[in-house]
Amino acid sequence: MGSATTTAATLTVTSGPVVTTNPASQSVTAGSTATFTAAATGTPTPTVQWQVSTDGGTTFANISGATSTTLSFTTTASQNGNLYRAVFTNTTGSATTTAAVLRVSATPVITLNPVSQSVPYHSTVSFTAAATGSPAPTVQWQVSINGGATFTNISGATSTTLTLSGVTVSMSGNSYRAVFTNAVGSASTSAATLTVSPIAPIIT
Repeated sequence: MGSATTTAATLTVTSGPVVTTNPASQSVTAGSTATFTAAATGTPTPTVQWQVSTDGGTTFANISGATSTTLSFTTTASQNGNLYRAVFTNTTGSATTTAAVLRVSATPVITLNPVSQSVPYHSTVSFTAAATGSPAPTVQWQVSINGGATFTNISGATSTTLTLSGVTVSMSGNSYRAVFTNAVGSASTSAATLTVSPIAPIIT
């Protein structure tokens, strides 16, 4: 009588990825660092690929080189509203985290300064200004009657275009500027000068 033993067989049990940590939405200031973290289990250990959506989640694209469980980058204002998610994959399957929203706030940046103008007495004149920022900035026009030494708010002048009707000679030399403000900060345009010339009397 005798016995014989086979070689040992290894049992390998695989399982698809299961997400255990979803990335959390973040609110940051432009220029600071945003960090998203995700995790998943699975056998074999899954790889990870981060993706970004710039269209509200309709489509996602892989982020080049973003293949670790933590995604970190320096933010810009243009990334406000982007969605980020991680896709975990192994030989059995894949699993995708929920998408995290990146909210980037940025101080106002002037994109259009008002232009100095010369107009006749009793005419209408308009000054226009513009700025970017996140959240979108509000605007307040100001006037200086002392060559720009001090400025005061113009009541009700809270749109990007300031229109002055029936200007008088006494307004000649006034300076006008717009101040854009949001929750992060404020920015002022350069000042535009109004020159009002008197209308010559009509001789009959």
